[in-house]
Amino acid sequence: MANPTPVHSITTHEVEDFTTWKKAFDAAAPIRARHGLQVHGVYTAPDNANLVTIHGEAPSLEAIRGHFADPEFHAAMKGAGVKSAPDTKMLHKHA
Repeated sequence: MANPTPVHSITTHEVEDFTTWKKAFDAAAPIRARHGLQVHGVYTAPDNANLVTIHGEAPSLEAIRGHFADPEFHAAMKGAGVKSAPDTKMLHKHA
């Protein structure tokens, strides 16, 4: 059986306070690890430090969907002060 194709995700949402959110995001690393999600970068908008974009990678579409559906993930992000619904793009990387 062939390995599933890795999926990259680009997620943007607004948070109450970046510093508070980042501490909660870092503490949620075990949740991401459980789903095989790796973070390649965390970014903020130049004109709004509370508009956060995360670039991640998962081993498959099923893995990343499982992460986004995980109730523990939702609880962690709610407690982190996420204000807006996430805008997520899922992508396959090509050379």
